Amino acid sequence: MWKPLALLGAMLIAAGGAAAARAADYASPLIFEREVANFNRLGGRQPIEPGGVVVTGSSSIRMWHPRIRRDLGGIRVIPRGFGGSNMNDLLYYSDQLISRHRPRAVAIYEGDNDIVQGIEPQQVVDKFLALADKLRKENPELRIYFISIKPSLARWSLWPKMQQTNRMIEKLCDEREHFFYIDVASALLEKSRPRRDIFIADGLHLNEKGYELWSGAVAAVLERGESAFE
Repeated sequence: MWKPLALLGAMLIAAGGAAAARAADYASPLIFEREVANFNRLGGRQPIEPGGVVVTGSSSIRMWHPRIRRDLGGIRVIPRGFGGSNMNDLLYYSDQLISRHRPRAVAIYEGDNDIVQGIEPQQVVDKFLALADKLRKENPELRIYFISIKPSLARWSLWPKMQQTNRMIEKLCDEREHFFYIDVASALLEKSRPRRDIFIADGLHLNEKGYELWSGAVAAVLERGESAFE
């Protein structure tokens, strides 16, 4: 009997390990304290008029900063990208990065790093909902735009989970008032694969050509939803 029992024990251990992998949770957001403090100091030196559109999220937003105002020229944007962040980090710092500016709308790009860190699509959606509900409680008229997780060469093996997350959040946005989904992924794909000419050497972040495609998709939705409020 020892062999079946040993086999059963091994199976239980393996199942427990798989469950632990599925149950991966978010790491501490405190690594971004200094970066967020820099935004706070910037806001102190250059007061920001309420009623703009906060555009926030991970490095795809941060690396967009130098050209974002040109790309979204008709919209008064407040760029607040912080590289390496995930949805939980943004929730944790939402008071400082979003609420303090009293925006009329917020555009969010997160989920890319979440999936890489082992977070499951439903966990990403739950954090997005927690963030959205918090922001909408503060301002019931706030419009929330979710910028879809982008496909990339470096993270192509994780695209199925990223795509699942996108679909779940798109459905949520379709069902809720004041929620909008921005599809940037379609513009970055060619024959169902990431275009090879739109990334810098790391295969993850966009080059100028990539940002032309990305910003075109974002601008089309933001201008349609926000131009009337400028």
